[in-house]
Amino acid sequence: MLALDKPTHASQTTMKSERITRRIFGFAPCIWCGAKEYTPSLEHILPDSMGCPPGFTLDNDMCASCNNKLAPLDRALLRPFELITFLGNVPRKGGKRPSLNSLASLQGRYTNTGPEIHLNGGPGITTAFGQTLKPLTTTKELEDVSFDTHGELATLRFSLPFGDDLKFTRALYKVGFETAVFWLGPELAHMPPLTAVRRFVRKGRGAFHAVMIARPDSRAHHFEPPHRSKDTGHLAVGMRIFGVDFVVDFDPQQRLIATMRRKLEEDRVENWTILPPEK
Repeated sequence: MLALDKPTHASQTTMKSERITRRIFGFAPCIWCGAKEYTPSLEHILPDSMGCPPGFTLDNDMCASCNNKLAPLDRALLRPFELITFLGNVPRKGGKRPSLNSLASLQGRYTNTGPEIHLNGGPGITTAFGQTLKPLTTTKELEDVSFDTHGELATLRFSLPFGDDLKFTRALYKVGFETAVFWLGPELAHMPPLTAVRRFVRKGRGAFHAVMIARPDSRAHHFEPPHRSKDTGHLAVGMRIFGVDFVVDFDPQQRLIATMRRKLEEDRVENWTILPPEK
């Protein structure tokens, strides 16, 4: 994880399977809509379908309405990681076995013999697990598809676009915002410097970006307490999801993101990009 500045909270932790203990905060308005009277809804900061670490939740800070309205962002965050969660057998809600559902030409389920994946290479429509599979030639969801056999073994290779949906960046900011609330308390959510971030997550308004750096040697989750930039005074959050590092910058002017970009370019770091992708 790239270092930012001195953390505003002394504790840091690697999110694997250990339970995280949060300091007790008082009841406050819903962190997203600001409702003062509501029934709290349990929020997994990282969707539980992606292996949210035990205890890394907001128990009393969010209303059910906001939880439901922001669910599409959780699905957008899962989508590029769906194959990883499927092959890693990360349970869905209620402990259900994972499946592959988000692509029109790819379906996956766990059967009695283990994980089973169906990919329609075309040219016509087919079915798998009772679902229609469209050919890759029409969906163009996957790239660089190849299939090789070696005796009784077969190897399927393909490339999947990652992070090209604006909702994915909004989802990263949702996780970062809720991580800040987790460490620093719900009153933080309604401070003026975070108004623009909250609007970006809820409505998609504004121009916020994230830095993404691939770490192929790790599959762990890690969420740092928020850092405050010495130069801008705004918070930023670093996180690692399935070994991919992300940094989100709460500064509406995105000055930390710009600084990181220059540093990465100067140091000739590989396997990084800015999200959402530039046109």
